[in-house]
Amino acid sequence: MGLCDRPSLPRLEAFIYETLRYSSFVPLTIPHATTADVELDGFHIPKDTVVFVNQWSVNHDSRKWPEPQRFDPSRFLDAQQRLDRDRACSVMIFSSGQRRCIGEQLSKLQIFLFTAILLHQCSFHANPAERLTMGCVPGLALKPLPFTLTVEQRLPSLPAL
Repeated sequence: MGLCDRPSLPRLEAFIYETLRYSSFVPLTIPHATTADVELDGFHIPKDTVVFVNQWSVNHDSRKWPEPQRFDPSRFLDAQQRLDRDRACSVMIFSSGQRRCIGEQLSKLQIFLFTAILLHQCSFHANPAERLTMGCVPGLALKPLPFTLTVEQRLPSLPAL
């Protein structure tokens, strides 16, 4: 399992982008300051004002994402079941513009490889005694509510992780 497999795994990429969109695990960007007086949608923002981008709000805007509270990886697939790259680029998780995270591309590659290898080599089972929810613990970074699961290696002959 490697990067050469990426083009043949559009559903996995769609799952990853929907996870990033839905979770918006860093809901607000790091603070920035305006370098000049700015007019934005009729609002005056003075120079040196500290501003944050609410990434969670961008990723849950119903004008862009129909039923934003529903986890639906298929929203990132086109009619031919290929990854819709334009749609994927609309997910705001690494900020935007000149202040976009310098490690974005490396992070996305690592997330893809990590997820692909785990899913290839392991099976995951939820605890049937627990009710799973999509809720989270708010904070600087959003964390899922506590849960337990069982992870098993798919084939004992595969090298250990």
